[in-house]
Amino acid sequence: MNAIVELLKLKIDLTMKHNTIKESEVLEVLGNELPDINPVLEKTENVADVYKAMQCFAGFTKSLVYKGDFKEVKHCFHVAEKLLKHGNNTVINAIENVYLYSLSSILDLTNPLSLKVKDLLTDSLMKEYRRQVGASCI
Repeated sequence: MNAIVELLKLKIDLTMKHNTIKESEVLEVLGNELPDINPVLEKTENVADVYKAMQCFAGFTKSLVYKGDFKEVKHCFHVAEKLLKHGNNTVINAIENVYLYSLSSILDLTNPLSLKVKDLLTDSLMKEYRRQVGASCI
């Protein structure tokens, strides 16, 4: 029985590694999923650094919020969700600690715009946002 469990764990590990988005692939994911971000990425220094890329992605998302383009904001959140679910540990860390943290300047408010943006967050992004807010209250 233990041998079967170990084989299943190994298969899951291999599957996860095969589908994992590495930090070197983040720019490609962002550029393919969000073509309008490409000119912004091109102007960003050290954008190959995943943390800089996440800063840029957060700024891009915020600009969409202020333009009122909520359809594209929702699309950004789905891309962030994809990176959160399928990224390696560095990518996940960048989403949690740079992207979401940067958006907290909008999310932490209680005005109608902030409430609308919160409603667009995917479940796992909202869960992570709440975890961060809860941790900051300790």
